[in-house]
Amino acid sequence: MIFGLASMGVLVALLLFGLAASFALGLASVIYFIVTRGFDGIPAEIIAQRLVAGVDSFTLLSIPLFIFVGHLMNESGATTRLFGFANTMVGHVRGGLAHVNIVASMLFAGMSGSGTADAAGLGALEIRAMREAGYDDRTTIGVTASSALIGPIIPPSIPAILYAVLAQVSAADMLLAGLIPGLMMAAALMLLASWYARRRNLPKAHFPGFARMLGAFRSAFATLLTPVILMGGIMTGLFTATEAAAVAALWAFLLATVIYRTLGLRGVCGVLRKATRDTAAVMFILACSSLFAWVLTRARVPDTIAGWLADLTGSPVLVMILIMAFLLVVGCFLAVSVAINILTPILVPIAVAFGFDPVHFGIIMIMLLVIGEATPPFGMVLYVLTGLSGRPFEYVVAASLPWLIAIFAVVVLVACFPSLALWLPEVLG
Repeated sequence: MIFGLASMGVLVALLLFGLAASFALGLASVIYFIVTRGFDGIPAEIIAQRLVAGVDSFTLLSIPLFIFVGHLMNESGATTRLFGFANTMVGHVRGGLAHVNIVASMLFAGMSGSGTADAAGLGALEIRAMREAGYDDRTTIGVTASSALIGPIIPPSIPAILYAVLAQVSAADMLLAGLIPGLMMAAALMLLASWYARRRNLPKAHFPGFARMLGAFRSAFATLLTPVILMGGIMTGLFTATEAAAVAALWAFLLATVIYRTLGLRGVCGVLRKATRDTAAVMFILACSSLFAWVLTRARVPDTIAGWLADLTGSPVLVMILIMAFLLVVGCFLAVSVAINILTPILVPIAVAFGFDPVHFGIIMIMLLVIGEATPPFGMVLYVLTGLSGRPFEYVVAASLPWLIAIFAVVVLVACFPSLALWLPEVLG
């Protein structure tokens, strides 16, 4: 047990020294074997088996497919159509482009599953449109950063798939559980945008007319069918989460090459290269984290920590508060996928031991870690928007933080009322 805790310390030290997460996970595992067995006793066969077992899952096939869909949507111009449709729907209210920003991100979340992809794909379009309409940069950057965080919550969600595999829960349940919290995040941000609109006297556009609204809907209709096909298939039981990813990928391919005709063979090959690179990074981290999780389980680290918490307090509420505070801090320093890979094998047994549903806990965990994508010092969304806006990193941070309060309020609501996350999986289970 002591050596298991020491291996966690080694991992933290390696990450602080800047070593890539995948290599840090693998090296910490190997050091554990060296300390406990010696150089001659390193179980090479077991290490190889655990690395392969970590990615040997039918569910994980959905990850490269969802990544492929996100890149296709960005490259095919589908994001521009989504933004145009959202603009005709809510752009004419006070502070309309802030609402458009949120609605467009919510729609794109149903295709990408990644906050960084949302910020990179829609961010440039949103920032340019809001600046041209006379919005101040604090509002522009803040709403763009916060709305991008909806991406990993509303299905398809790459973090939800990773968590489902590591926690051994249903991937379909995890995807369904994120739908209501994701919509609540969008609603909370729109309420805050309305308040800012009155306080800062944000611009208001003219009503575009029903003919233009219908035209924008027709233009975006095929794109809007993507989340409908994906979630409709899962909710009706026509196909699994992995099969849904395959269907969505085929539909996105047809959109880009046949319906919109914005991508040719060369363009699709470029998208495939990007998706392959991103998939390789995620899978390598997952393989190494599987090995490290096996080491921690063998050393009984989760059981030990659960015992310490039980001695500290018998209150599940206090345990949840402690874990939530811990996840908020961790999210500031680790990417969502890395944190899920490292912490799921440790925290899920503890949560279950204190009576929490693993699906409910998973949604809370993902939402808290996602907030870290827009918090310093390593929030990837912040760095993306720093490049897109041309503003200093400190300015982007200051503009984004007030909007995160609304998202955190939703996390607290979901933690207090588990049915917000569990109702859909239970009804459609």
